[in-house]
Amino acid sequence: MVFAPSISPKACVLFLAICWSTQAQNCILTVPPNPLTAKGLATPYVVSGCNQIDFENEGSFVEAVIYNPANHQLSVYHPLVVNEGSVQGTDYIQPIKPTVASGATVGIWFGSNALTLTLTGATNNCVNGLENSIFGQFAHCNGDVFMKAAAGSIGVPSPGQAADGTQCPTTRDFRVVDMDQSDNVDTTYLLINGKVLAQNTAENNKANPDAEVLSNGSDNALINDFIAPALGCSPWQVQSPTAPGGISSSLATNELQANSFPPRNGPALVPLNDDFAYINNNGMITQSLQKTNLYRAGVGQPLANNMANASGTTYCKNFAASGVFIANNQDNFANKASPMTAVATNLYTFLAQRFAAAFGPLPALGCTTIFGVDNPVTLTTDGNGVVTAAVINTKTCNNILRGQIQPGSGGKNQLSSDIQVQSVTTSIITQTSSLAAKFHTSVKPTHRMRTSPSTSKSRRAVKTSEPARHIRSGVPGEWRRRHRLS
Repeated sequence: MVFAPSISPKACVLFLAICWSTQAQNCILTVPPNPLTAKGLATPYVVSGCNQIDFENEGSFVEAVIYNPANHQLSVYHPLVVNEGSVQGTDYIQPIKPTVASGATVGIWFGSNALTLTLTGATNNCVNGLENSIFGQFAHCNGDVFMKAAAGSIGVPSPGQAADGTQCPTTRDFRVVDMDQSDNVDTTYLLINGKVLAQNTAENNKANPDAEVLSNGSDNALINDFIAPALGCSPWQVQSPTAPGGISSSLATNELQANSFPPRNGPALVPLNDDFAYINNNGMITQSLQKTNLYRAGVGQPLANNMANASGTTYCKNFAASGVFIANNQDNFANKASPMTAVATNLYTFLAQRFAAAFGPLPALGCTTIFGVDNPVTLTTDGNGVVTAAVINTKTCNNILRGQIQPGSGGKNQLSSDIQVQSVTTSIITQTSSLAAKFHTSVKPTHRMRTSPSTSKSRRAVKTSEPARHIRSGVPGEWRRRHRLS
């Protein structure tokens, strides 16, 4: 089957993102006392409302990074998440205790494979979004403080040059971002005998050779594990006692590197039309500078002074570079493994459908609507909805990049600005309130309601950008359930 990715039943199956799933879960994660201390980090987080064993659909993940100002070094630690009522020794292996030096600064970031993740418990230093509109699958504790402490204080290595001589991409490179960048984490856990949870330490890994390695797929993991190696690049890794090899990448280190080495054409920063940053109230989407800046702060990005500084139209214009980049690397990526074989046959087809989904109408970025163009990607699928081929119209992408196609100039859905975008039943209203105080989570998860059967995304306003956390329509978790390499 060949089609341009407008919203259709087949597209729902293909994108795994532009459809509503009745199996969506809203996880509530209890933060242990004193979470920024060694004892708190080694205390399991307890999840309710979701089953942590069901990683494909309901897994929650925690990632901490510790900055030691005495030696200006970073270390990554992955706190364990267990189900409510779990018993140590029966349901999980006791976590190891990290080293947190006196005066160290700790930041904690969260990801989820479910619809939403809401923090409760010791959340005094945590940000979950706005009081009535959480981010969704993302949250952090002390992330903004950590980023300020670490930025400029540590030696950050250059991302280096790719085999073709270009700069290796970072998480703020428009060539590799999608509709909600800088989200979720690199954390992996072990599932032993299908029922016992454990940190993926070298000791646990060696003692349990048949355990499954389970992960929270993310923008970070996609770049670190697939795109970077395909380009001849190596991700930045630091010491980690909870990684089997003793070193690990992380959301924080990726963002610190991206901040230190911005791409030549400027950094991609969380925009107003990011589905984690806008407010979705029963299908009414409100762009919120307040929420956007809360998200940016948690990943160490500069705050936007006004709506124009976080413009979705500007973001979409620059995002067209991703289509050109993927097309230019077709021969290379087509010979690399797919992050999810149930979605696409190789890395090229996977990235092409990811770009198509993100570029599409709300609740994605809404770029096709903003510029009044058809989706620049045509996809071919087999009988199971797996993408087997893709053609990217680079002329459209380049014309957007060069300013030859202006917002609304394509003749469809004429627009005067990005804040007037409409998509089926969804409209955008701007919100210009100032940066809010941190949200100390004490409310139930906010369900992201679908706007219409044709535009809502699976489990939330979801993209197919990451191979794990966004595959939520009954697709096998090849990425989440990463079996160990022999």
